[in-house]
Amino acid sequence: MSLSLLVAGAVLFSSNGLSAYASGTGDNPNFTPDVKTAEQKKMEIEKEKALKQWKEKTKKEKANEVGPTVIPGGTYRTLAVPSFEQQTSYWCGPATTKQVLHYLNGSSSSQSTIASGLGTTSAGTDFSVIDNYLNSKQSKNNYIYSSGNSYDNWSYKTDYGLAHGFPVLLDLEIYPSYMPKYTTHIAGHILNISGEDSRYSPVQMRLTDPYDQGNRGVTLGNVWHPHKGVYDANMDHFRQAILW
Repeated sequence: MSLSLLVAGAVLFSSNGLSAYASGTGDNPNFTPDVKTAEQKKMEIEKEKALKQWKEKTKKEKANEVGPTVIPGGTYRTLAVPSFEQQTSYWCGPATTKQVLHYLNGSSSSQSTIASGLGTTSAGTDFSVIDNYLNSKQSKNNYIYSSGNSYDNWSYKTDYGLAHGFPVLLDLEIYPSYMPKYTTHIAGHILNISGEDSRYSPVQMRLTDPYDQGNRGVTLGNVWHPHKGVYDANMDHFRQAILW
């Protein structure tokens, strides 16, 4: 066999026989704009208004709160989102969608069914279509695609989701310098938030990760990461997008 064929084989298949086009991730690198439905446009206005009111209320509560925390007004919130390891190297989108639906509905379809519904290919899943799919499969939260948030606004949106019982989804480009539990650069990864601990410094964020990087059992499941590091990973991604 020629060297070129050997190299091609290494690119197309990982050691466990799964396609390695988007190895360990499954985030489609092709950009497509998010197209909001009329209902989503209306809901976005309503949610932004509710977020503003909740933000002001939260700020007042934190200003008056006194307790044993290192950070005044710090909070600890978690959602019991179940973990489902992605079944192929490019199914982080279907696996994360399954995690969120299983948490919200108490049950969920198979990853293969969800992958078909999302239009997932070996190139991965288009993050901009996940909100529509989620909204068609549950009624607990009308998910809205939001991009380019400031750290303050991003923090309030993610915390708003936790406080109101729905997992926010993220599109990340991960570097170990941001999220040290990862040992190598990940160009694009879809996963959901399931907790935050702002009682101590540095603030931590819990992600429900469907990917076990390096088969080390370190990144898979509900895992804590630096809050600011997760934000930086979101901003480094070309979409800079969240579903909240």
